[in-house]
Amino acid sequence: MRIGAPIFKKDLSLEETIAEHRRLGLGAAYCNKYIPDKNEREEYKAAFREANIVLAEYPAYCINILDTDTAIRQKNIDEICRRLEQAETMGALCCVMHGGTAETGGWGSANRENISDRSFEDTVEIMRSIIDKVKPKTTKLTLEAESYLLPDSPEVYLKLLEAIGREEAAVHLDPVNMIASPRRFYDNGGFIKRCFALLGDRIVSCHAKDVDMPPKHATVRIDETHTGNGALDYGVYLSEIVKLKKHPTLMIEHLGPAELPGALDFIFARAAEAGIVFEGSERSVK
Repeated sequence: MRIGAPIFKKDLSLEETIAEHRRLGLGAAYCNKYIPDKNEREEYKAAFREANIVLAEYPAYCINILDTDTAIRQKNIDEICRRLEQAETMGALCCVMHGGTAETGGWGSANRENISDRSFEDTVEIMRSIIDKVKPKTTKLTLEAESYLLPDSPEVYLKLLEAIGREEAAVHLDPVNMIASPRRFYDNGGFIKRCFALLGDRIVSCHAKDVDMPPKHATVRIDETHTGNGALDYGVYLSEIVKLKKHPTLMIEHLGPAELPGALDFIFARAAEAGIVFEGSERSVK
């Protein structure tokens, strides 16, 4: 398994970027930029390859594929096609998109139509159309699950993959985004195991963050928090990842520079307890 995280230092050269990944003990990197110049792009890819650092995920987040304005919807779909093409050219493992919001003028709002049968059918057809247009050879197109968008559970994710029927469609797993009830919160280890049992080797990338639930609140409130600051069962999470034939990357997200050192310490400690070594990381073998 490889671990990755955001790099917060700005204006780094390519050599300095590689060095910062090594300093942090990272064997995977976010691929957050597209380099149009072929020679510069190949130099960039070669530098990461020589450093044994995998370019993990390329962003197509927060683009509304279910916008109810048909012109905007098509523009958004075309943008994801462009991003998938860029991800393929950059050599990223996956291009991560979101399910849609059945409204116009934005993305990410809760809406009862987001999880309707019609939205499911539209999501299937749209993902097929993106894959069939771009025809990626190595980069997988994945959906980031949410509790209020499709897919909102591992069962729905599997059903989507089966309906899409394309090997180029794969899984980006973020269990925190689907922990939306006390039952899932308290048994999140069991929920994680169910995710891996259902989605298995279709998982190509995972997110690392955490989840918390205040003990006293008028109604149920479940909060996302940074890695190591919540109750997610990382012993189970890491162990399930390494059971897969081809290990997904584990990418830390949604924290700031102040939280990153503690998050890395936490994950490396949990990995050591489980006898897990992170590939491409000098830190994990010290």
